[in-house]
Amino acid sequence: MTFHQLRMFAAVAKHLNVTKASEELHISQPSVSQQPKLLQEECKTKLYRKIGRGIELTDEGELLLADAQPILLQVGKIRERFTSDRKAGSLAVGGSNSQSVSFLPLLLAAFKETHPEVQLSLRTNTSREVERLVLNSEVEVGLITNPSHSTALSYELCRREKFLVFVSPSHPLAKKKELTVAQLAQAPLVFRKAKSGGSRAWDILKQVEKRGSNLNIVMDCESTEAVKTAVGAGMGLGILYHDHVEPEIKKGKLKEIRVPELNLQLDSYIIYLKEKPLSANAKDFLALLRVWPTKTRRLKSSVRVVQTRMGFSYPRNRLFKSSEQ
Repeated sequence: MTFHQLRMFAAVAKHLNVTKASEELHISQPSVSQQPKLLQEECKTKLYRKIGRGIELTDEGELLLADAQPILLQVGKIRERFTSDRKAGSLAVGGSNSQSVSFLPLLLAAFKETHPEVQLSLRTNTSREVERLVLNSEVEVGLITNPSHSTALSYELCRREKFLVFVSPSHPLAKKKELTVAQLAQAPLVFRKAKSGGSRAWDILKQVEKRGSNLNIVMDCESTEAVKTAVGAGMGLGILYHDHVEPEIKKGKLKEIRVPELNLQLDSYIIYLKEKPLSANAKDFLALLRVWPTKTRRLKSSVRVVQTRMGFSYPRNRLFKSSEQ
């Protein structure tokens, strides 16, 4: 019997509903559902029964809840006593180039509103370099798109990234709504060249080569801004992350062209050290990262929604997913 199991059981008992308990704890429904089951197996007695979409406690479940509540309350008091007087401290976060352009700065802005005294640092580099920064404890939490699956790191799926193929509105190809892979291969491409650790856009273009077509790369660039400028000047097609070009597309400065035959989606991952406990600030930021992709896409207009769902109107020492770090 663990404290984590008691906490899950108490939350489910409070709401008599796994979904609502999951939302309160900011932990996935399968995890919340599993722990009371394990607790019930260990106690070798029926603690609850399903009623429609909810549950109800048995007499034994009521007794266990009554015994568990003082324990949970006492642990909460201990956490509050030994964390409330600490200095605000700092938080270093790492992000691959794609994540650091828009997503992470906006998320850190939301975090800053609820943790105003925390000194924040954002390190930007390739996915492989961000992994190294985490391994060396130079940053606590990283967000990458090209994992090496190091055994020393924990990897959590964060969100699905989308690439866009785009062109200048004045380019002849702008008249087309979509292209075939063969047409894409024939078109002039402005490409952001790979640095150490690889290029995720290059992974997309490999799909073209595997179909037997040779790419027509007319220019490679070292930055996303250079790619957008060159494409805007009519040099050819570009391929970048959705977040990088969305503002220009909305303003009509660039135009998206669909390529239905290509898979233009790649996953991003949250990373942190397996064996080293996270600081209180890192736990809070990790909780924000976990809940963000599940409900809303645009952070600027949703900061308050995210904060409310995260319970950030409460003290910082609110219990997060600490036992799973």
